[in-house]
Amino acid sequence: MAHFADQVHISIDGFTLNVIHSDLKISQKMADHHYFSFAWYYAPEVVINPVDQAKALRSYIGSEVIFTFLVNGIRLMSKGIINEFVSQDRNGSPDGIYVHGISHTIALDDRPISRTFLELALQDIVPRILFEGPDEFYQKESISPTYRKEFKYLAQYNESSFNFLKRIAARYGQWFYFDGMRMQFGQLKTSKVKLINNLSLEDFKIQINLTAHKTSFGAYDPDNAVNIKSSAAKTTDGSRDSFSNIVGYTQASVAQPHLNDALHTSNAQNKEEIDQMVKLQTAGLDANSVFYSGTSSFPIGVGQIFTIVNGTVEHELLAIEVTHLSKLRGNYCCEFKAIPADVTAPHYTNVTAFAKAETQPAKITDNNDPEGMGRVRVKFNWGASSSTSDWIRMIQPHSGGDKGFYFIPEIDEEVLVGFEGANIQRPFVMGTQYNGKAKSGYSTPNNDLKVMRTRSGILIIYNDADGSLLIEDPSGNKYFMDGKGNISLDAPKNMSFTAGENITMNAGQNMTTTVGMHKTDTIGGNHEEDITGSKTSKIGLNFILTVIGSMFEWIQGNKEIESKDLKESAQEIFINSTEKSVNLRGAKDVNSHSGENSRNY
Repeated sequence: MAHFADQVHISIDGFTLNVIHSDLKISQKMADHHYFSFAWYYAPEVVINPVDQAKALRSYIGSEVIFTFLVNGIRLMSKGIINEFVSQDRNGSPDGIYVHGISHTIALDDRPISRTFLELALQDIVPRILFEGPDEFYQKESISPTYRKEFKYLAQYNESSFNFLKRIAARYGQWFYFDGMRMQFGQLKTSKVKLINNLSLEDFKIQINLTAHKTSFGAYDPDNAVNIKSSAAKTTDGSRDSFSNIVGYTQASVAQPHLNDALHTSNAQNKEEIDQMVKLQTAGLDANSVFYSGTSSFPIGVGQIFTIVNGTVEHELLAIEVTHLSKLRGNYCCEFKAIPADVTAPHYTNVTAFAKAETQPAKITDNNDPEGMGRVRVKFNWGASSSTSDWIRMIQPHSGGDKGFYFIPEIDEEVLVGFEGANIQRPFVMGTQYNGKAKSGYSTPNNDLKVMRTRSGILIIYNDADGSLLIEDPSGNKYFMDGKGNISLDAPKNMSFTAGENITMNAGQNMTTTVGMHKTDTIGGNHEEDITGSKTSKIGLNFILTVIGSMFEWIQGNKEIESKDLKESAQEIFINSTEKSVNLRGAKDVNSHSGENSRNY
């Protein structure tokens, strides 16, 4: 190991002197914060004034620390924030300060929040979140996700931005790490570091892990209403590392031979998504097949690709964990854990990862589903600038093709939202809710009313108190069943009855018809009336009867016509009395005129 005073340099913001230290340790891990600690002898005096120690504690908490490692021309830098001081003393006198700190990534892990991202890809979402971090936290070219698909809806729910990015990286198989100075997402960093075993590398170890890589997922595709499934015995795009290959070849020792049964997941909703999940998960399992570890005298950064020479064999590796150590000033080494550099997914890949959500109220923002599936969009009560969902399905009492119960809430109405499998990515509307500002207006002490009322005022009331039913529209049209055997039907304007075939009307007793003005009866065939009792017609003005064919009257009793004037005109008039006389009487004269001859018999 090299022992040069310039191998390790520490600078603390606001402290202008050389930082004298010992027992330095920096722990770095992918998809995690970095942590550091060291003993700091901040004063040149052997005996330190307690007042000076207290001043140092107050002055440098929260200060930025930059570490520089330089060994044989290989330079590596790392930085962090002091978040803890522990005073040290020797024989009752202040002796220095033990410093603890964390990487700048902690700024994204300050508190859990909730928000949604709509119609954005990781290429858009990740920089937007990292921009909320400290200055010089990332560079645009360092954000290069390999997953390019645009999300219609992606939710960060009750999790810090750091944990959200960590979850998304695991779910979609993306490299996510802090390289010591900048955030990296989606890509790795190459280096020229080459370690030779027993020279610049000590304690070199190879760990092979034989575990089942077999993966099988099942899910439901709601757009096409079909079950979907995908499976694979192992990755088809894994590492070419010889030890990884051994694990792949010997899978039969630890795995069942069939892939019939599957793990149910709510993270996929179509065949493309579930196939992608299987591909990523098998690749992630392959990345755990072999681990390389050792102690290097050269600085290696987490997320860095480097080479190990072990005799005649070279291994190109990716550092996933690094611990930098400097026990005494100027002394440096690092312990690393690495995997083959040609793996196609991170070792922490977990495609079934999701944020768990609980049932909660929301407000309707849109109900005009472009696909006609009865879906809605809602806004969650998260207090965020963006908390709107994509189109989500709604539970109905009954549904099916061209049938069912179609009731969609109005915009701004409150609904209760649940989540399939508690997955924040799979919301659905369970139903609607009244609230203090939107009450039904139909409450009764005995819960007598069951009511349906639409936005325009169309109303149906079932009244269990009297057994009645009321149907009413905003114009005043009303259908009322009073629960006592009576029905009333009211229309402020017109009413139309149309039957393709027959209409039968029966009244057990009386029937009354009142027409305010005109009444027209049009009958295409015959018209028959059968009246057991009397028939009375009262006509206020004229009575006109037109018969195209013949007119017959059969009267069993008498027929009397009383009129001011009576005129009858026909081509021929025949009056016949079959039994008795024909009498013509006039208060004055009886005149008989004939255009030709007149005969009396």
